[in-house]
Amino acid sequence: MRDDILEVLTKPTVDVVLAGRVLGIGKAAAYRAREAGDIPSIKIGGKFRVPTSKLREMLALPATQALASTAD
Repeated sequence: MRDDILEVLTKPTVDVVLAGRVLGIGKAAAYRAREAGDIPSIKIGGKFRVPTSKLREMLALPATQALASTAD
């Protein structure tokens, strides 16, 4: 789970399955939530990606810039 959170904090997008894991739901539930619009997503090259900025907002996690400035 720690690696999943690190990806959400450092990458611009993640796949739907990883977003679901971070939200505490399974693969099928994550895809249903994406389809319903509960997990925001964009389609790139035929694949759905979840913008981590939106995921961080949903989870009340720090923005990437805030994380980078406190890392030192």
